[in-house]
This record gives sequence, C-alpha cells and structure tokens, in this order.
Amino acid sequence: MENIIEICEKAKQMYAEKKYTEAVELWKAASAENNSEALYMLGICYNYNLGVEEQDAEKRGVIASEYFIKSAELGHKDGMCFAGLCFLHGIGVEQDIQKAIEWFEKSAEQNSTQAMNNLGLLYKQNKAELEENESYEKSIEWFTKSASLNDSTGQLYLGKAYYDGVGVEQDYKTAVNYYKMAAEQGLAEAIFSLGECYDDGDGVEQNDIEAFKLYKSAAQKNHPKAQCYVGYCYENGIGVAYNINEALKWYQISAQNNYFQAYCNLGCCFEEGRGVKRNMAAAIEMYEKAVDLGSVHAMYNLGNVYAFGKGVKVDNQLAVKYYTMAAENGQAEAQYNLAQHLYQGKGVDKNEEEAAYWFFQAAKQGDSDAQFKIATFYMEGIGVDEDLQKAYYWFMQSAVQGDMDAQYSLGMCYEEGLGVDVDLEEARDWYARAAEQGHKAAKKACKKLN
Repeated sequence: MENIIEICEKAKQMYAEKKYTEAVELWKAASAENNSEALYMLGICYNYNLGVEEQDAEKRGVIASEYFIKSAELGHKDGMCFAGLCFLHGIGVEQDIQKAIEWFEKSAEQNSTQAMNNLGLLYKQNKAELEENESYEKSIEWFTKSASLNDSTGQLYLGKAYYDGVGVEQDYKTAVNYYKMAAEQGLAEAIFSLGECYDDGDGVEQNDIEAFKLYKSAAQKNHPKAQCYVGYCYENGIGVAYNINEALKWYQISAQNNYFQAYCNLGCCFEEGRGVKRNMAAAIEMYEKAVDLGSVHAMYNLGNVYAFGKGVKVDNQLAVKYYTMAAENGQAEAQYNLAQHLYQGKGVDKNEEEAAYWFFQAAKQGDSDAQFKIATFYMEGIGVDEDLQKAYYWFMQSAVQGDMDAQYSLGMCYEEGLGVDVDLEEARDWYARAAEQGHKAAKKACKKLN
C-alpha cells in the first residue's frame, strides 16, 4: 500500500484538477491513519460540498466540524482555525464563543493570520461580551499582529479601525498607510478603500483622477461597489472623461454582481433616458431589483413613481408602502413625502400625529421643507402640542437654509413675539430675505414695517 505522504500528494493533485470525488476517497484512506492534513481537507470538502455524497447541508456541517476538530486536536493550524469557526457560528456543533476563542488562539500561536483576523473581528463585534473598550483593544491587538506578518486582510482591518477611530484614535493618514500596504498586495477592498480616501481627501490630498484609477483597479478585480463607482465616475465625468456608454457597462457589471446601487442607477438611467431610450417599465424593474437587495434610494424612487404616476397610474397606497420602507431606513425625503401623505390622507388614513412624527424625523436630518412643516405644526398645534418656542426654532432652521416661507414666518415671529422677544429689526431682515425671493406677503410686510 502507498504510504500516507504519497496518498496525500495524489489527493492534492486530484483536488487541484477539480476531481473532488477521487480526492475525497484518497483523503479518507489517509484519515484512517489520523493524518491531520487529510482530516482537515475532508472538513473542507464536506463544508463546501466538494465531491461528497451527503447533500443535506446540516448533516454535512456536522461531518465537517468533526473532521476539523479531529485535525485541530492533532495540531493542524488551519484545522484549529476552522474548528474555531464551527464553534463561532454553531456549524455542526453548539455555538460556544469561548471554545471558538480557544481554537483561534491555538491557531494564532502557530502564526495563522486567518485566526488572528477572526479573533480581531470577534472582538470588534464584541461577541465575547467584554467591556466595549477592552473588546476593541483586543481587536486592535490581533489585527496588528496579523498586519505585522504582512497579511493583507489584517492590514485592511487595521486601516479601517484607524479610519473609523474604533479602538484607536482616528487617524486618516495611518489608515491610508495600511490601505496602501494591503493594496500593494492586490486586495480589492483595500484598493477601493484607498480610492475613497482620495475621493474624499481623507489622509491624502483630494484627487478625483487618482480615486478613479483606484476604483477602476478594484473594479477589474470584480469588486461590485467599485464597479458601480466607476460607472458613476463615467456618468458624471469625475476623474475621467464623461462616457455614458462606459457608465452603463459598469453599472450592468456591478448589477450582475448584485450590488443594489447599480440597479438603482440603471433605473435612473431608464427613467431619465440617460444613454438609453426612456423606458419606465425597465426603470421600475431595476428599482424593484434594487429594493429586493436593500436599496433605500430605490424605495424612495418607487414611491415617487407611484405618487406621481410615472409610466403607471397614480397609486398612493403603493407610494405610501415604498415611502414607508425608505422612511424607516432613514431617508429624509421619503420621511417628508410619507408625512405629506399621512397629513393629507392620500393612500392611507389621515393621521396628524403620525404626520408630525415623520416631519420631525426629516427635520432632524436637515430637510428644510420638513423643518418648515414641523414648525407650522408646533405653531398651530397640529398633531403635537402647541409650542411657539419650538415653532420659532424650526422656522429658524429652515430659514437659514433659504426657505422663503420659513423666512417670512420667522419675520412674523420677531414682529409679533411668537416664541421669541419682539425685535422689529430682525423682523425686517427676515421679511426682506423672503421678499428678495419673490414672497408676496413678505413684500407687503416690508412696506408695512418701513
């Protein structure tokens, strides 16, 4: 009989040639002799359903975990790491975070950077339920160890930690340095993140051309978000010459990789006829796919489609459905439009309290129209208790953004002492600002005070 080394070498060759069934049979023969590599690879094959007879995913998970744990107990570095993953996610075994940590640490002791990164993520997500600061410190410790061994993933995660200021003091320049280390090794996510730094001028001098180059480099490595960004750059002539055909090409590539914003952008192109013939049916199809993938902007766009009858009959019930989805995900414009529908009873029962709630949510995000509306609600006690000081506050927030109705209303507050002390000079100033924008009542108020 062939010796174990020869069997394992033959199995590796079969695996490399994608002859997984033959490889599994060979590794099973070697595993009978407690060969740790064979046990580990059998775990891999059962975990990823390669050349094995068992097709039930749960049963495969149990078998895979048994092989990983056996290989781990025999000291296999990668087997230890996968045993940790099994305990972390409850694959084939009962979830046990402490056992996961123990196996990851044993693997890390043998310089497994994958185990170090897993520990870093585990502590970053605080799955060990430590004090937050302690958990973040441990996360940084493990990412630093991985990065010091020139692991690109560890360098990326450390870069993100410095970029976000999680576990360390925020430092864009240090983040850029780690992104560059990982990018030089060809890691697509690091290349993309570095592109974002050049795009925003974080840690480097802002440079649209360099940002585009990096986005395209990541896109060519099949990074879906980068592919969408490349499309956006081509569509808007940012860092590269405007080319709508290239934009559409990259949006389509990104969409094929199920990136939600790419579908949304394609929907916008079909809706507005950018680079393609205007086609609302196609736009709606793209928006619906984007919504299925979680695009909040597409939810808002579909709300507008049905609210304004774009290529379809007006359907306020559907408009409310999509506005609600977007509003609950924090989209300010959708919150405002939902509030309008609630206030007017369009597609939904009239509800002034709910309307006030959503106007307030949008107002907090800086939407000037919503700030004006919630101010009027406080002024008149619509859906909320009358509160002249809050009315004054929100009129001011909207007015400083240039809303002429809010400017006029703010002038009234100062003239009549509504929520603020009477100040005719301030009243004249705000009436004048509104008048300059063509507000008729403000023009009359200016004449009266002058």
